Amino acid sequence: MGPRFKTNLLEHTKAVGAWARERAAQAVVDAVDFSLALRYEQRSLKLHAQFVGRREGRQLAYFDVADHFAVGFVGWLPYKPQAWPLSLSKLVFKSAARELGLRTPALWTDPATIDAPFLVKRSRGAFGDGMRGPFAPAEAAALSLAEGEYAEAFTWGRIARAWYWCGRLAVLEAFEMPSVEGDGRSDYQALLQRAGAEVPADFAVLARLQGVQPDDVLPAGQRVVCDYRYVSPYNPTLYANHNLLPRAAGSPLAERFAAAGGAIWPLIPGAPAQQAGFVLDAIVDAQGEPWFLELNSNAQGHPDFYAPMFDTLFGLAPREG
Repeated sequence: MGPRFKTNLLEHTKAVGAWARERAAQAVVDAVDFSLALRYEQRSLKLHAQFVGRREGRQLAYFDVADHFAVGFVGWLPYKPQAWPLSLSKLVFKSAARELGLRTPALWTDPATIDAPFLVKRSRGAFGDGMRGPFAPAEAAALSLAEGEYAEAFTWGRIARAWYWCGRLAVLEAFEMPSVEGDGRSDYQALLQRAGAEVPADFAVLARLQGVQPDDVLPAGQRVVCDYRYVSPYNPTLYANHNLLPRAAGSPLAERFAAAGGAIWPLIPGAPAQQAGFVLDAIVDAQGEPWFLELNSNAQGHPDFYAPMFDTLFGLAPREG
């Protein structure tokens, strides 16, 4: 495996440099605070850096100080971290999405009403903290939901993440849920370990939903989904650029995501006067329909996000292609 892509400062710097060369602009990174200074013609802008790491043994978090807790770089933005009602609560987002006519998986707060495979999630939080499952409907009888938790219908499909700037789609990723293929000799757990990534702690739960136990020997050619989360060691976007928008622009999938971002943008505080970005997470089903899960106001950046953001900040017409 090569170096990581979206948390690699070099990849972000290369993308900024490519934009600067094409626009005949200047771009300088400050080694003290990692801020980015841009100058185009007579106008200058300063963008703030953001990092990822575990602070004092806690869960993964994004922060804007390049201290010893920082283990990865996750991008520049022209403002400090923001939080909005839509990004702070998944339930607030889901309610807004339904009102806009956007698909979002069913949810339950009463386990007795669950009638489909489900996940347990926390209304607040990031990086999948506290998420568990998926479980079969029969397992709901023994379910106890803590304060702030809810059950959400589990949707099979492609894992998707879309980046927007001022409500316009800028980057789109969509990839199949990671899986392993049987060889007729190895059990499921051994196949996972052979893949070279850290085996998820709850891998057996997802396997059980597919009728597979950890020590089952998978027939040659049988594929079993091994993870369903974006924040996963099996996520292929960790090590390469999986932005499909350059080749999928105008496709039904891209149009659906573009329409969703445009519908949500007026709900962002300060829109349309302010300039801001956000990210939508979704699962794309077998019919190509996205089911939206949550909105992030301060998500991990993508190197391909800079060109449309910079063009807008400097009032430039979008580039062709």
